[in-house]
Amino acid sequence: MTCAEFLKRYTDVRDGLITAPRELRRFERHLVQCPACRRYDTAVRRGVLALQAAGTIEPSRDFRRRLDARLERERRAIGAVPTGAGLAAALFVAAALALVALEGVRRTPVAHAPALPPVPFPKPVLQAGVPVVSFQDPRAGVFAASPASDGPTLIEPASAGR
Repeated sequence: MTCAEFLKRYTDVRDGLITAPRELRRFERHLVQCPACRRYDTAVRRGVLALQAAGTIEPSRDFRRRLDARLERERRAIGAVPTGAGLAAALFVAAALALVALEGVRRTPVAHAPALPPVPFPKPVLQAGVPVVSFQDPRAGVFAASPASDGPTLIEPASAGR
């Protein structure tokens, strides 16, 4: 078991949601082997015990009145926007626009790969009577078109015409 898996599933084990003996043994083995996870387990257990030992906390008598007054002050403070906030927002927008404009003007050079030299390649031709494209056979005897043309050339085998 890794520490990440231990920490991810720790609360489920601690709360008793994982009860499979095999999984519980994996957690126990990891606790024995890993000092960092052992410290984590100890800290959580101490915290839980401290919370359980604490009695019920009772607020003071004027707590509700003070809470309502504080919430009202916070609501009024949220309604009033600080004077500097508008100026800061305007400067932020101006700086963003300036950066966008600067980036649009300044172009970084793009490296281009050199063009490859042309490579000789046999001219594809169609053979008469065969519906397959093949390459020109130097032994062919009869050309149906000029061999210098750029289009496909129909050829007949040398033995067919003689």
